[in-house]
Amino acid sequence: MSSNCPIAPPTLGPALVLQTTDLTSGTVLFRFHKNTYKADSFNPNVGRRIDLPEDGARFNPFPGAPASNIPTLYAADSLTAAALESIFHDIEHVPSPTYPRSRLREWSYSKLKTTRDLLLFDLVNPRLRQLAVRGRAFSVTESELVHSPPSEYPHTRTWAQFLHTNIPGLDGLTWRPRLGGKGRSFVLFGDRCGSGLLRVQSAPVSAATGRGFAEVYRVATSASIAIVDP
Repeated sequence: MSSNCPIAPPTLGPALVLQTTDLTSGTVLFRFHKNTYKADSFNPNVGRRIDLPEDGARFNPFPGAPASNIPTLYAADSLTAAALESIFHDIEHVPSPTYPRSRLREWSYSKLKTTRDLLLFDLVNPRLRQLAVRGRAFSVTESELVHSPPSEYPHTRTWAQFLHTNIPGLDGLTWRPRLGGKGRSFVLFGDRCGSGLLRVQSAPVSAATGRGFAEVYRVATSASIAIVDP
């Protein structure tokens, strides 16, 4: 696991066009969110600072132009990927990790559907090879952007800002979940993905009880995480 993600992205030359990928209209996404948020609401990131690791997540907040933070929304293409990148995001890579069941009370999950094609940049090494890093011979890597610890969030947010700024019309980023190689996770940029982009497909389901807990328990078991009572 890297702990030295480069904070200074490169300056793109005029000949370099970054390869992107499309997420087609009608794609169903899963999102875990706190119960206080609506299923399709973007985090406005108001008052958060890019340079404070505890002030957000891996790819937010970051300043737009001229300065306001870009709103963001995290989702995934499966319930498993969504849970691994939200509820279980901070689980360390250690034998027999546990997660308190009481913490599930603040979480729900919802299904959303995209209403237009989305332009994304894929944070995998074949794509990241295009991004040279000043002062060293090798490009920025997937492990540096996706597998680095929270102390590196100011750096990973800086790279998100760089890609948002330098790829015209970029709607968001996609990557493989840190705790599992299956599925795709996404962060969408609220200034590009306006109102109506995501259509809610189902009412929020509590992660703490009934069907919702059964689904979360399944994901935890598949990732070798034990949900324990207080």
